[in-house]
Amino acid sequence: MSKFSGKCDLYDHMMMEKHRTADGSDDPEEIKKAHVLYSDELECFEIFKQKTGGVIHQHQLITVTEQNQMMVAEKCDHFEVIEYFDTVPDKRKKGGYRNIVTYTYRYWGRDYDTLKELNKHGVYITIDIHFDTILDLIPYYPYVIAMSYSSEDSEYVVISKKNFVLQERDEMYDHGYDSKMWEGYNKKLQDHYREVVLRYYNPEDREIVDCVDFNENRRGFVNYPIDDHFDIDWYWQAGAKPHWTTPKVINYETGEIEISEQDYNNTFKNNIALVKYIRKKDYSLFLD
Repeated sequence: MSKFSGKCDLYDHMMMEKHRTADGSDDPEEIKKAHVLYSDELECFEIFKQKTGGVIHQHQLITVTEQNQMMVAEKCDHFEVIEYFDTVPDKRKKGGYRNIVTYTYRYWGRDYDTLKELNKHGVYITIDIHFDTILDLIPYYPYVIAMSYSSEDSEYVVISKKNFVLQERDEMYDHGYDSKMWEGYNKKLQDHYREVVLRYYNPEDREIVDCVDFNENRRGFVNYPIDDHFDIDWYWQAGAKPHWTTPKVINYETGEIEISEQDYNNTFKNNIALVKYIRKKDYSLFLD
């Protein structure tokens, strides 16, 4: 069970992406013989990000109105708004008629004539939670896995609506029990933020400024692999022209980047620019 919630939560789920032995071996035969398996958080995160495409999901109960019904249809594959157009007499109009539109609804194959009837049943939308770095995902570690399915190279994960630690705290309040256990779990999560930041987000001695020459395809290379824990940007000198965008990384390993068309045509003299970034380093395994 996860150290951040006491349940099989998102952290637990992610850490099962890659197993190793106590000495860091991932040899299948050694793993079969091992009594205890370990995982490295960053290694598991990178696998999880690749499989999920950098997105996890939540299901949210929503009250449907005429103002949000089209958005709900976009966020729920099983919900459909059906429009009906009609013309009715109206002496206030020049032609004596006006056009009106009315709606009915279909949810999971069942038809509903009114919003009141629909909302009495309840409609759920899917919220997409995008993440890029491990820091984006840490806030969701204590969320229980509501549903997941996967293939060899892809994964779809739905997490609970609420952080399990806070959900359990509130349920205890409802039953008259004032437990302080949630504070301990929260403290563990905050301590973990600090560990991750110090472990992976210390750019000391790795900040690089390279002069990059962009070709006719608006592509160029920095001198080292780029650490994807950090953003890259232009290095501006006094009197430089204003820019439109930041450089886009095409390949972190080769250091290939791309400049926008606006900046390529208007900003940099001879399409040569100074780019600042953090040089990638090899991280040690931290097995847990």
